[in-house]
Amino acid sequence: MEGGVEALGVRVDDPYAVEPVQDRLREILGPRWSVLSWKDHNRAWVELIARERMMMYFALSFIVLVSAFCIMAVIFTITIMKKQEIGVMKALGATPFQIVRVFTFQGSIVGLMGSLLGVGLGLLVVRFRDPIYALLKGVGFDIFPAEFHGIDGLPAHVNAQEVVIVGVGAFLLCLIAALIPAFLTSRRDPARCLRNY
Repeated sequence: MEGGVEALGVRVDDPYAVEPVQDRLREILGPRWSVLSWKDHNRAWVELIARERMMMYFALSFIVLVSAFCIMAVIFTITIMKKQEIGVMKALGATPFQIVRVFTFQGSIVGLMGSLLGVGLGLLVVRFRDPIYALLKGVGFDIFPAEFHGIDGLPAHVNAQEVVIVGVGAFLLCLIAALIPAFLTSRRDPARCLRNY
């Protein structure tokens, strides 16, 4: 540029919300200027991280669904084991809603404890990720190779909103999983429940 100004840098408060600033600068400077952000300069890397994040959500969704099916299977097993007690409750005048409430409450306790334990353990692993990463690296299992990502270490950013969404979503799935067998149980005939077959 023969000693002239080659580029101007602009520092923003939130580097993850750079697009509005970029759009505003394009309006002010016009088409003769090229406005590029750090995301534009590292487009391949940003897209790689976005794909990894999408795959992580995909895998976590399957894990939560499998957990919900496991809870449904447990509640089904409990209702089969407790069929005589259900028959007695119905014979004594318990409404279907009351029976649904008993088994849904049991499933909601399991879902609540599982969600709290999962979120707690997840935050604990994020907090102590460096020692865990060093331990895995020490046994020859490098899950985050520096040659691939260009970063030596395991960066992490905890988004409280996402943590709450995942925890509440897991709890609601478990509640729905408990509701299905509870609803089917509430429709059983009390006389058949009281028999041993």
